[in-house]
Amino acid sequence: MIAHIFRADATNVGDWHCAPKLYFDLGDQSALDILDNPALPFGSNVIVGGGGLIARTFAPMIEALVQQRPKLRSLVAWGVGESLNVDRLGGLVAPWSAPLPGYLEQFDLVGMRDYGTQYPWVPCASCMHDLFDRPYEIEHPVVIYEHKRIPIAISGPPRRNNAGSDLAAVLAFLGSGDLVITNSYHGAYWATLLGRRVVAIPNMSKLYRLKHAPVIARPDQWLRYAPSAKIYPEALDECRAANRAFHARVREFVD
Repeated sequence: MIAHIFRADATNVGDWHCAPKLYFDLGDQSALDILDNPALPFGSNVIVGGGGLIARTFAPMIEALVQQRPKLRSLVAWGVGESLNVDRLGGLVAPWSAPLPGYLEQFDLVGMRDYGTQYPWVPCASCMHDLFDRPYEIEHPVVIYEHKRIPIAISGPPRRNNAGSDLAAVLAFLGSGDLVITNSYHGAYWATLLGRRVVAIPNMSKLYRLKHAPVIARPDQWLRYAPSAKIYPEALDECRAANRAFHARVREFVD
Protein backbone atom coordinates (compact mmCIF):
# COMPACT_ATOMS: atom_id res chain seq x y z
CA MET A 1 0.00 0.00 0.00
CA ILE A 2 1.10 3.54 -0.77
CA ALA A 3 -0.64 6.27 1.20
CA HIS A 4 -0.49 9.77 -0.28
CA ILE A 5 -1.04 12.36 2.42
CA PHE A 6 -1.74 15.92 1.31
CA ARG A 7 -4.26 18.68 1.92
CA ALA A 8 -7.12 17.06 0.04
CA ASP A 9 -9.20 20.22 -0.26
CA ALA A 10 -11.49 20.49 -3.27
CA THR A 11 -12.13 24.15 -2.41
CA ASN A 12 -8.49 25.10 -3.14
CA VAL A 13 -7.40 24.28 -6.68
CA GLY A 14 -3.69 24.21 -5.83
CA ASP A 15 -4.09 21.80 -2.93
CA TRP A 16 -6.44 19.58 -4.91
CA HIS A 17 -4.07 19.10 -7.84
CA CYS A 18 -0.71 18.80 -6.08
CA ALA A 19 -0.67 15.10 -5.13
CA PRO A 20 1.93 13.02 -7.04
CA LYS A 21 -0.53 10.10 -7.20
CA LEU A 22 -2.48 12.05 -9.83
CA TYR A 23 0.45 11.93 -12.25
CA PHE A 24 2.60 8.90 -11.40
CA ASP A 25 1.72 5.21 -11.18
CA LEU A 26 3.26 3.66 -8.09
CA GLY A 27 0.90 0.72 -7.73
CA ASP A 28 -1.92 0.45 -5.18
CA GLN A 29 -2.39 4.00 -3.89
CA SER A 30 -4.77 5.76 -1.54
CA ALA A 31 -5.31 9.45 -0.83
CA LEU A 32 -5.58 10.80 2.72
CA ASP A 33 -6.17 14.32 4.00
CA ILE A 34 -3.43 15.46 6.35
CA LEU A 35 -6.04 17.20 8.54
CA ASP A 36 -7.52 13.78 9.34
CA ASN A 37 -4.27 12.90 11.14
CA PRO A 38 -4.47 9.35 9.77
CA ALA A 39 -3.24 6.25 11.59
CA LEU A 40 -1.43 4.12 9.03
CA PRO A 41 -1.28 0.32 8.72
CA PHE A 42 1.95 -1.47 9.57
CA GLY A 43 4.30 -1.68 6.60
CA SER A 44 2.82 1.25 4.68
CA ASN A 45 4.78 3.29 2.18
CA VAL A 46 3.85 6.92 2.79
CA ILE A 47 4.24 9.89 0.44
CA VAL A 48 3.59 13.29 1.98
CA GLY A 49 2.88 16.12 -0.44
CA GLY A 50 2.77 18.21 -2.35
CA GLY A 51 1.69 21.56 -1.05
CA GLY A 52 2.84 24.10 1.50
CA LEU A 53 2.71 21.60 4.35
CA ILE A 54 5.72 22.99 6.21
CA ALA A 55 3.52 25.38 8.12
CA ARG A 56 2.36 25.93 11.66
CA THR A 57 -1.10 24.61 10.78
CA PHE A 58 0.23 21.22 9.73
CA ALA A 59 3.19 20.82 12.09
CA PRO A 60 1.28 18.74 14.69
CA MET A 61 0.04 16.36 11.97
CA ILE A 62 3.48 15.85 10.46
CA GLU A 63 5.05 15.34 13.88
CA ALA A 64 2.37 12.73 14.66
CA LEU A 65 3.13 11.05 11.33
CA VAL A 66 6.85 10.97 12.09
CA GLN A 67 6.07 9.24 15.39
CA GLN A 68 4.58 6.39 13.35
CA ARG A 69 7.84 5.99 11.40
CA PRO A 70 8.97 2.76 13.15
CA LYS A 71 6.01 0.83 11.75
CA LEU A 72 6.23 2.26 8.23
CA ARG A 73 8.15 0.76 5.35
CA SER A 74 9.10 4.18 3.97
CA LEU A 75 8.34 7.85 4.50
CA VAL A 76 8.83 10.26 1.60
CA ALA A 77 8.15 13.98 1.17
CA TRP A 78 7.44 14.90 -2.46
CA GLY A 79 7.12 18.51 -3.57
CA VAL A 80 6.47 19.93 -0.11
CA GLY A 81 7.18 23.57 0.63
CA GLU A 82 7.53 26.09 3.40
CA SER A 83 4.70 28.47 4.31
CA LEU A 84 5.84 29.75 7.69
CA ASN A 85 5.41 33.51 7.30
CA VAL A 86 1.84 34.43 6.36
CA ASP A 87 -0.24 37.57 6.77
CA ARG A 88 -3.87 36.68 6.10
CA LEU A 89 -4.86 40.34 6.40
CA GLY A 90 -2.89 41.15 3.26
CA GLY A 91 0.25 42.56 4.84
CA LEU A 92 3.65 41.89 3.31
CA VAL A 93 5.98 39.33 4.87
CA ALA A 94 9.72 38.69 4.74
CA PRO A 95 11.30 35.43 3.58
CA TRP A 96 11.54 32.67 6.18
CA SER A 97 15.18 32.71 7.23
CA ALA A 98 15.25 30.27 10.17
CA PRO A 99 16.11 26.55 9.73
CA LEU A 100 13.48 24.21 8.37
CA PRO A 101 11.77 21.95 10.92
CA GLY A 102 13.83 19.08 12.28
CA TYR A 103 11.10 16.53 11.56
CA LEU A 104 12.22 16.50 7.90
CA GLU A 105 15.32 14.61 9.01
CA GLN A 106 13.08 11.67 9.96
CA PHE A 107 12.00 11.15 6.34
CA ASP A 108 13.75 8.59 4.16
CA LEU A 109 13.65 10.89 1.16
CA VAL A 110 12.78 14.58 0.86
CA GLY A 111 12.07 16.53 -2.30
CA MET A 112 11.35 20.22 -1.72
CA ARG A 113 9.43 22.44 -4.11
CA ASP A 114 11.44 25.29 -2.55
CA TYR A 115 14.67 26.11 -4.35
CA GLY A 116 17.94 26.61 -2.52
CA THR A 117 17.37 24.46 0.59
CA GLN A 118 19.57 21.60 1.79
CA TYR A 119 17.16 19.17 0.12
CA PRO A 120 16.80 18.28 -3.58
CA TRP A 121 14.54 20.58 -5.59
CA VAL A 122 11.38 18.75 -6.68
CA PRO A 123 8.68 21.24 -7.74
CA CYS A 124 4.96 20.61 -7.44
CA ALA A 125 3.96 17.52 -9.42
CA SER A 126 1.04 19.41 -10.98
CA CYS A 127 3.48 20.42 -13.74
CA MET A 128 2.90 16.93 -15.18
CA HIS A 129 -0.72 17.72 -16.08
CA ASP A 130 -1.33 17.67 -19.83
CA LEU A 131 -3.25 20.96 -19.59
CA PHE A 132 0.14 22.68 -19.65
CA ASP A 133 0.70 21.37 -23.17
CA ARG A 134 -2.23 23.35 -24.58
CA PRO A 135 -1.83 26.78 -26.17
CA TYR A 136 -3.46 29.73 -24.42
CA GLU A 137 -4.18 32.97 -26.22
CA ILE A 138 -3.21 36.23 -24.53
CA GLU A 139 -6.31 38.40 -24.20
CA HIS A 140 -5.32 40.90 -21.50
CA PRO A 141 -2.13 42.84 -20.75
CA VAL A 142 -2.56 42.08 -17.01
CA VAL A 143 -4.65 39.69 -14.91
CA ILE A 144 -4.86 39.30 -11.13
CA TYR A 145 -4.96 35.88 -9.48
CA GLU A 146 -5.40 36.06 -5.72
CA HIS A 147 -5.70 33.76 -2.75
CA LYS A 148 -9.37 33.34 -1.89
CA ARG A 149 -8.82 34.62 1.66
CA ILE A 150 -6.27 37.34 0.87
CA PRO A 151 -7.51 39.87 -1.73
CA ILE A 152 -4.93 41.92 -3.63
CA ALA A 153 -5.43 45.67 -3.29
CA ILE A 154 -5.16 46.46 -6.99
CA SER A 155 -8.13 47.48 -9.10
CA GLY A 156 -8.71 47.38 -12.83
CA PRO A 157 -7.45 44.14 -14.42
CA PRO A 158 -9.59 40.99 -14.66
CA ARG A 159 -9.30 38.88 -11.52
CA ARG A 160 -9.92 35.36 -10.26
CA ASN A 161 -9.08 33.53 -7.04
CA ASN A 162 -7.97 30.00 -6.20
CA ALA A 163 -11.33 28.75 -4.91
CA GLY A 164 -12.67 25.48 -6.31
CA SER A 165 -11.02 22.62 -8.17
CA ASP A 166 -11.33 23.56 -11.86
CA LEU A 167 -7.71 23.54 -13.02
CA ALA A 168 -8.65 23.94 -16.69
CA ALA A 169 -10.51 27.18 -15.97
CA VAL A 170 -7.67 28.51 -13.81
CA LEU A 171 -5.01 27.81 -16.43
CA ALA A 172 -7.17 29.40 -19.14
CA PHE A 173 -7.43 32.51 -16.97
CA LEU A 174 -3.71 32.65 -16.16
CA GLY A 175 -2.86 32.04 -19.79
CA SER A 176 -5.10 34.90 -20.88
CA GLY A 177 -2.75 37.46 -19.32
CA ASP A 178 0.57 38.68 -20.65
CA LEU A 179 1.46 39.53 -17.04
CA VAL A 180 0.01 37.81 -13.96
CA ILE A 181 -0.11 39.59 -10.60
CA THR A 182 -0.60 37.07 -7.81
CA ASN A 183 -0.17 36.31 -4.13
CA SER A 184 -0.85 32.61 -4.69
CA TYR A 185 2.03 30.13 -4.85
CA HIS A 186 0.35 28.04 -7.53
CA GLY A 187 -0.73 31.17 -9.36
CA ALA A 188 2.93 32.17 -9.71
CA TYR A 189 4.07 28.61 -10.45
CA TRP A 190 1.43 27.78 -13.04
CA ALA A 191 1.65 31.14 -14.80
CA THR A 192 5.41 30.62 -15.14
CA LEU A 193 4.90 27.13 -16.58
CA LEU A 194 2.54 28.68 -19.15
CA GLY A 195 5.24 31.10 -20.25
CA ARG A 196 3.73 34.18 -18.61
CA ARG A 197 5.50 36.96 -16.73
CA VAL A 198 4.71 37.15 -13.01
CA VAL A 199 4.66 39.83 -10.33
CA ALA A 200 4.22 38.28 -6.87
CA ILE A 201 2.78 40.11 -3.88
CA PRO A 202 4.47 38.48 -0.86
CA ASN A 203 1.67 37.94 1.64
CA MET A 204 3.22 34.49 2.16
CA SER A 205 6.92 33.64 2.43
CA LYS A 206 6.63 30.69 0.05
CA LEU A 207 6.54 33.12 -2.88
CA TYR A 208 10.24 33.84 -2.35
CA ARG A 209 11.28 30.22 -2.94
CA LEU A 210 10.36 29.52 -6.55
CA LYS A 211 13.33 28.47 -8.70
CA HIS A 212 11.98 30.47 -11.66
CA ALA A 213 11.62 33.59 -9.61
CA PRO A 214 8.82 36.11 -10.12
CA VAL A 215 9.33 39.79 -9.51
CA ILE A 216 8.45 40.62 -5.90
CA ALA A 217 6.58 43.90 -5.41
CA ARG A 218 4.17 45.78 -3.20
CA PRO A 219 0.65 46.22 -4.62
CA ASP A 220 1.25 49.94 -5.13
CA GLN A 221 4.56 49.32 -6.95
CA TRP A 222 3.70 46.53 -9.39
CA LEU A 223 3.66 48.83 -12.42
CA ARG A 224 7.16 50.04 -11.62
CA TYR A 225 8.60 46.53 -11.36
CA ALA A 226 6.56 44.78 -14.07
CA PRO A 227 9.15 45.46 -16.83
CA SER A 228 11.64 43.31 -14.87
CA ALA A 229 9.36 40.25 -14.90
CA LYS A 230 10.83 37.42 -16.97
CA ILE A 231 9.58 34.55 -19.09
CA TYR A 232 11.23 31.21 -18.33
CA PRO A 233 10.80 29.08 -21.47
CA GLU A 234 12.74 26.22 -19.84
CA ALA A 235 10.58 26.04 -16.71
CA LEU A 236 8.05 23.39 -17.75
CA ASP A 237 10.67 20.94 -19.02
CA GLU A 238 12.88 21.48 -15.96
CA CYS A 239 10.02 20.92 -13.53
CA ARG A 240 8.86 17.77 -15.30
CA ALA A 241 12.39 16.37 -15.50
CA ALA A 242 12.90 16.91 -11.76
CA ASN A 243 9.66 15.07 -10.97
CA ARG A 244 10.47 12.16 -13.27
CA ALA A 245 13.88 11.78 -11.66
CA PHE A 246 12.38 11.89 -8.17
CA HIS A 247 9.76 9.33 -9.18
CA ALA A 248 12.59 6.95 -10.10
CA ARG A 249 14.12 7.43 -6.64
CA VAL A 250 10.78 6.87 -4.92
CA ARG A 251 10.38 3.57 -6.79
CA GLU A 252 13.49 2.29 -5.03
CA PHE A 253 11.65 2.58 -1.70
CA VAL A 254 8.21 1.29 -2.68
CA ASP A 255 9.05 -1.57 -5.08
